[in-house]
Amino acid sequence: MNDNKKVQELTLFTLNTFIKYCEKYNLRYYFTGGALIGVLRHKGFIPWDDDIDVGMPRKDFDKFHELLKVDMPEGFGICNRYTDPDWHFAMSQFVDLESEIEIHLAEKPRKAHIWIDVFPLDGLPNSKIARWLRIKNIMVHRYMVQIANISTQVDANRSRPLSERIVLTLCKIIPVGKLIDTNKTIDKLEKILRKSDFDSCEWCGNMLGRYREREVVKRAWFGTAVKGIFEGQQVNIPENSDAIQKSLYGDYMKLPPEKDRVAHNVTILKSRIF
Repeated sequence: MNDNKKVQELTLFTLNTFIKYCEKYNLRYYFTGGALIGVLRHKGFIPWDDDIDVGMPRKDFDKFHELLKVDMPEGFGICNRYTDPDWHFAMSQFVDLESEIEIHLAEKPRKAHIWIDVFPLDGLPNSKIARWLRIKNIMVHRYMVQIANISTQVDANRSRPLSERIVLTLCKIIPVGKLIDTNKTIDKLEKILRKSDFDSCEWCGNMLGRYREREVVKRAWFGTAVKGIFEGQQVNIPENSDAIQKSLYGDYMKLPPEKDRVAHNVTILKSRIF
């Protein structure tokens, strides 16, 4: 069963808690990805979607995590590789601990909580060649982590080109992932990501996002956050959201084909009562 509407309701409550926390401590955040499409195209959730992505400049991302260690909103928590040994990502989730769900996305179902995806926004070199090399280095380490955790990290339902399907099949047959130390690889990945300061660079991006190289944009496009409307409330969006979304999606105001209107396929096991 896909409890999409209820997931949206619970996610919105989690978002409200996150925003209040960011405002309390003057932390910068921006709606990104599909959540930003939701603001620009629907003024709320994309109807078939059920999650929210936010990006935080690395300094704010780090400060957010440090503050949560001493001031965690009641009933909430943070999920990252330091709090969950099975979490093999370099980003975090702000989670509602009173809700339990099961996600049927990868090959193996995964139990989790209602969440907000929180991504660090990192700077990139101004030099075109240096930036290209940095991006490729980041992608290599991302792929290594995915290969090592192929059954839980790779979307089993996503349509892929033949070359990717062949590589994924080979990785399942030949257990090369066992040769990769996930934690050490993520340590190296984070070290690479932190090399350039977000606020000092001409270029930046969510280098952990699903669109890989297309996530690289001019820092001025994020700029000073402006307000957008999401489900009746004001949220922070990039100063030039249009440029960022066109870079990621092209004509983002156009609805995708019916076959691509897919949620995370979440089943609610337990939820808070409003």
